[in-house]
Amino acid sequence: MKLKPALMFGEHMVLQRDKEIKIFGTTAIGDTVTVTLGEEAIRAPAATGVWMAVFGKREACDQTTLTITSAVTEETISFKDVAIGEVWLAGGQSNMEFIMKFDVDFPETALLPDDDKLRYFCYPQAAYKGFLETEDDCPNWGFWRKWNHLENRQQFSAVAGYMAMALRKELNVPIGIIACNWGGTPAAAWTGPEDLKENPALKKVLEWQEEELKKINWPKYYAASEQKAAPKEPAMEAFYEKMMMGEDISEFMKDFDPEALMKVDFVPFMPGPRSTVRPSGLYENMLCKVAPYTIRGALWYQGEDDDARDWQDFYDESMKTLFKSWRKLWGYEFPFYQVELAPFEGAGFSAAKKYPQIRHQQRKAVKETQGAYDICILDVGDAKNIHPRRKQVVGKRLAGVVLKHTYGKQGPVADCPEATKMVRDKDTLRIDFENAAGALKLSGDLSGALKITQEGRELTYTAKTEKESLILTVSLDEKKPVEVRYCEENYCPAVIFNAEDNPAYGFTLQAQEVDRC
Repeated sequence: MKLKPALMFGEHMVLQRDKEIKIFGTTAIGDTVTVTLGEEAIRAPAATGVWMAVFGKREACDQTTLTITSAVTEETISFKDVAIGEVWLAGGQSNMEFIMKFDVDFPETALLPDDDKLRYFCYPQAAYKGFLETEDDCPNWGFWRKWNHLENRQQFSAVAGYMAMALRKELNVPIGIIACNWGGTPAAAWTGPEDLKENPALKKVLEWQEEELKKINWPKYYAASEQKAAPKEPAMEAFYEKMMMGEDISEFMKDFDPEALMKVDFVPFMPGPRSTVRPSGLYENMLCKVAPYTIRGALWYQGEDDDARDWQDFYDESMKTLFKSWRKLWGYEFPFYQVELAPFEGAGFSAAKKYPQIRHQQRKAVKETQGAYDICILDVGDAKNIHPRRKQVVGKRLAGVVLKHTYGKQGPVADCPEATKMVRDKDTLRIDFENAAGALKLSGDLSGALKITQEGRELTYTAKTEKESLILTVSLDEKKPVEVRYCEENYCPAVIFNAEDNPAYGFTLQAQEVDRC
């Protein structure tokens, strides 16, 4: 076996500052590998063919070198232009995978100055062992890019890229993003098998996999999975471009047959042993290949697929288990930052089902997990496109909470406002918010987003903001309970914001008979 460092180690890589730096890979059994980072050299034995060198904490720097030498094979691998700074892992499905090329602000973003300290690595998508050997070469994945020429800029994850730009500005150190994501995949695909089994709430996921395996024609399945992927048809390429650019695809959808995607020769999305959606598949074939590359923390944008599978009821447990699983894999408690789902309606087989429930479960998961946070993006949705194109807002909002909670930066209120309680007094309802940044404000028509009901009857009202509260005036029957719901629809754009233009989370609040202020 030849000397082979893990794929993330290469020219232009960013290593994590102020933490132990782990350099690892494979070589011949019984080999001894010497790893030199800058001026320091460490010998790493490889009794089983696997080696790792652990360096102490380093300060940020622009350039250093990494050299790896094998005593048995006598190979030497050298990487120049290695930076040390902040490294973030970006995971999830297609909205995290969504590249800068399709972002609505990219024409302006593409004109920004070169930044050699802003770097990006996208891990190759692999559904099972040997998957990459059955696919065409992936020219866009598996190496570090800098923010320089147009092709590199286009390929950055838009959400993670904008977040990284904001961190570069504030921290003034090299920033590296490692993307590890795949569109159309559930949280369970990214979670360790033992962690899934240990949580009774996720039993349904494992039972689903077992039932699907019973339906497979195995000879046909394996024959199909071992074939190279056919070139994309021009019509599908055109559809993909239209969808990502937010264009109207209603005419295409009229003649589109979703059953065609479920044929056995479309193996990646079948729930078999070689699929992208099977429990723990991407955890084992992608995430475990990235770990234990030292990172500061993780970003996560996902949930659409769990909604499509009607796994909303236990999505909070799915995410809490994923948080636990990733931290166990890396061996330390790094922070998680989650993006809640944007408003979306869709149509036909791609229609949103219970997005409000997924959003509540997302928020519940982070509240019940130490060191986990999330952001609300009810202001950037697209009714017809599951991939909203305003990613700059998302990335900058993520950066705000990351700078606050991980780096301790003081300044504007970064967190999104959240309703904490409702007080009822005669014909007035006062809803108090935290993280209002001193003053709430309304943007647009609240009547389409906020509903007040008594025993199922919708009531008309007037609304105003008063410092960090929303005041609703409505004619109420004092003896009947009242319910207020805000943005509790699949597609419901934000209207309530704090003084920093962060949208309020959706909520449902109830009050019984009159509570005097």
